[in-house]
Amino acid sequence: MKPGEKIRYLRLKNNLTSRELSKALNISESSISLYENGKRKPSIELIIKVADYFNVTTDFLLGVSDNYLTNPEKDSKADFSEVLENIITLLNNQNYIIFDGKDVDDKTVIIFKNNLNFVLENMRMITEKTT
Repeated sequence: MKPGEKIRYLRLKNNLTSRELSKALNISESSISLYENGKRKPSIELIIKVADYFNVTTDFLLGVSDNYLTNPEKDSKADFSEVLENIITLLNNQNYIIFDGKDVDDKTVIIFKNNLNFVLENMRMITEKTT
């Protein structure tokens, strides 16, 4: 994904409107639209601002890394539903997948995504019963 697509992804993931994000970043709503639609490239300053706002790495926004976490620490809490959702999103946005150095066919990718969705939904059911 390009930086603008990642900005849109993060905005929607956090249930924000373009207006809310534009106010938070102190830029116009039309600028948000231009970035998200790939008609304008965000400056380095804006990439840093967005990364700080959403607590993600600039490498994630720039497409250098799929790891969106900033300074993941050993003792910090991680929401694994978000991790699984990010993996599923990543799989949905790739043209081809490699696993252990080998190409994975489309049918296997579908099985993999279905299994991840199964784990995600089952964990949600289990945690609802225990809380």
